[in-house]
Amino acid sequence: MAMLLYPEKSIRYLYEVGNYGGIRRAAEALDVDPAAISRQLSQLAREMQLPLLERRGRNVVLTEAGKLLAEDYAHTHQRRSQLDRQLKDLRHKRGGSIKLRVGQGMVDEVVRHVLQPFSQTYPDVFIDILSGDMQTTVSLIAKGDVDMAVGFGPIGPPGLKCLSFHRGPICAVVHSQHPIADFLQIEVAELVNYSLIGMDKNFGIQSYMNAMFSQEGFIFSPAYSCNLFSSAIALSQAGMGIAFMTAKVVEDDLIAKNLVAVPIHHRIARESQCHLLRSADHRFTPAAQHLWQLLVAFFEGTAGAV
Repeated sequence: MAMLLYPEKSIRYLYEVGNYGGIRRAAEALDVDPAAISRQLSQLAREMQLPLLERRGRNVVLTEAGKLLAEDYAHTHQRRSQLDRQLKDLRHKRGGSIKLRVGQGMVDEVVRHVLQPFSQTYPDVFIDILSGDMQTTVSLIAKGDVDMAVGFGPIGPPGLKCLSFHRGPICAVVHSQHPIADFLQIEVAELVNYSLIGMDKNFGIQSYMNAMFSQEGFIFSPAYSCNLFSSAIALSQAGMGIAFMTAKVVEDDLIAKNLVAVPIHHRIARESQCHLLRSADHRFTPAAQHLWQLLVAFFEGTAGAV
């Protein structure tokens, strides 16, 4: 079979399976039936007369043939993404475009302190602002779909250029009339006595919470789970439970005394980090480089580099 006849959808599925370490996890990320991915990859392997996947423990990894196909897909996709951005610039007659992904809890800060001054220097640059979890962010940067990102999580992901900054402490965020509102700090063991508000499993803050509870011998069992920080804040404001985030995320509510942020007394809570991410191979335009420098300067000014 000639390379041009290889089905692009199947090769994309192969790439994502290798990226996420399994068919089911790739299917969840793509919102596709795992059986559909399995069928297409089996058909692709038969047509190539080569194995493309092999199992190692609980994970599925790509064979050498699978890696070659996945790498070709990644390079091709990155070139096409760059071409698409260039064509979009021409269509809109703009001075370039930048795709920026920002963790939900940091959007307000980035808009006010970074994008606002950036737009004064580069008023004609089109900025596509996205938001979402760290796992998806890393995948999008690796594929060339995002130029740079601001993420929040326990560790800086491998394979990308990453600058990390302290954001802590992680706090228990509650209504001002909540029983813990007057605490100076709170232990993990005390939190289990109250209704908790969790975030989606891919959120960096949830990784922190799960790790803290596990170290103290507990399981994080929330009464509510959200995929938007605004939802968690609304639940907390209604007195329905304890949300978890850094005080910076709810700074305006703290000033207005609608909410109270009680620091969690735990090493992990004190050492929470955010990350500035970009591809190590992607060359920035002057505008993108300026935006990156503004992001670095802002987070260096509000926290300490790790």
